[in-house]
Order: sequence, then C-alpha cells, then structure tokens
Amino acid sequence: PDSNSQHIQKEKTLDNLASALLQLNEEQQQCVTLFYLEKKSYQEIADQTSYSIMHVKSHIQNGKRNLKIIMERMEGEKLWTMLQAFAIN
Repeated sequence: PDSNSQHIQKEKTLDNLASALLQLNEEQQQCVTLFYLEKKSYQEIADQTSYSIMHVKSHIQNGKRNLKIIMERMEGEKLWTMLQAFAIN
C-alpha cells in the first residue's frame, strides 16, 4: 500500500479508537486516557482519581481488553456492511 492509503487507514483506526474509548465506562475511560494518552503513572492516576492503585491497574487492564473487543466488533461490522453491499450489487 502507498503512504497515502496507509495514512488514511491510520486515521480511520484512530477515529475508531476514539469512538471505542467513549464506549468504555467512566472509570476505564478515565484511567486508560490518563495512562496511555497523558502518560501518567499508576500513582499519579490514583492520586488524581482517588482510586486505589489496584483499582487503577484493574480499570486499565479491563479498559484495554474492552477497547480490543469494541474495535474488533467495529471492524467486523464494517466488513459485514461491505459484504452486504457486494451481495446486493
């Protein structure tokens, strides 16, 4: 693939990720955002949110797992839509 199509695919993936992030529960969304996007440590997140470090780690782990599930579902739905479009034509 050329660099332009790679760039477009990367943007679509980032858009999907942003959309998926909004589907997480508040605790997971907050911890995942602080950890991965704002590069905060477990301790900094615990201090900022008043969650225990154990809960911060749990929210990050569960949030990451749920993001993967949501992203896979989004990709599956796109593929299904494409297949349906080809079947109709």
